Amino acid sequence: MSGDADEIDSSVSDPATQDAPETGRGGTRAASPGTEGDVTPPHADTPVSPPGVQDGPALAMHDTTDRERLDGLVAQLRADLSGENRATVEHGVRQRLSQVGLTLDDGDIAEIVDDIAAG
Repeated sequence: MSGDADEIDSSVSDPATQDAPETGRGGTRAASPGTEGDVTPPHADTPVSPPGVQDGPALAMHDTTDRERLDGLVAQLRADLSGENRATVEHGVRQRLSQVGLTLDDGDIAEIVDDIAAG
């Protein structure tokens, strides 16, 4: 073997990638003897996205209010940006608000920025 990339032994396999159950959301692979890996279908009320598309969370989530979303966002920003300079914090706050679809006036944004930048 000369060490060329073309001579890589392709017979080596990764057990983590073999026999992975492809059951879809909510389905399970049968484990009892004699079932030969049959797949049980998801429950009738389980929403299933088209193949290759995840258009919602994998787990059912509770509805949240804008205030709860804002509180969670501020907690994340505080953990990520605490002690950073004001310009960095303001950029982060405005970017994350935009990403989650929340709109605040400049005064509310300034209060959040001041609180986080003060650390």
